[in-house]
Amino acid sequence: MSSNPIFDFKGLDHVALTCSDMKQTVDFYHGKLGMPVLHTIEYYDDQNNVLGQHWFFGVGDQSNPDAHIAFFWWKDGYQSISKDEVVTGKKPANRFARPVGGMLHLNLRVAPENLRSYAEKLTALGLPYRHVTRYRTDISEKQATGLVTQGMRGITTKNEYHEPDEGWLMNSVYVFDPDGIEVEFNSWSPEWRHWRNDHLPRSNRQA
Repeated sequence: MSSNPIFDFKGLDHVALTCSDMKQTVDFYHGKLGMPVLHTIEYYDDQNNVLGQHWFFGVGDQSNPDAHIAFFWWKDGYQSISKDEVVTGKKPANRFARPVGGMLHLNLRVAPENLRSYAEKLTALGLPYRHVTRYRTDISEKQATGLVTQGMRGITTKNEYHEPDEGWLMNSVYVFDPDGIEVEFNSWSPEWRHWRNDHLPRSNRQA
């Protein structure tokens, strides 16, 4: 097997996709396919109205226990408008929504001690990147995007690596390929394994 002389990837960590109804998605991947729910996250606006959810479904491979499929669901997203309206370019009410069934990014796992040098390699290669470190917090904070992730905050820099503070959960560098596909280099801290997985899946009928 050929090895990678530039980046030491530890495997495909996950692919992030969008769904039209999280309850139906959970029923399929967890209920029918038996994939364990590893983690769940909810997103809110600053009036505490739910805007979306993010669920992580484990593949179940004991040799790669963190491998998963990630799904995002957005309230008032593309599922709320017709296919004809999508074709003509109409946007849904939720500005964070992405087209249903679309891939948001793919994630390649890396060792945490390598992420700084990998960011420096991206700079040397002339590839712009975004560096995001996420932390647990008791006070939900509104991010620069306008989303509030309950229990989590993120620190973002562009084309500059910042050393994570103690207690980080995820440390990620994002870069785009020539076709605009976002590729994430990511490390998880051991604390991430204790993140909650008990949100109730949202359905468009109850959202």
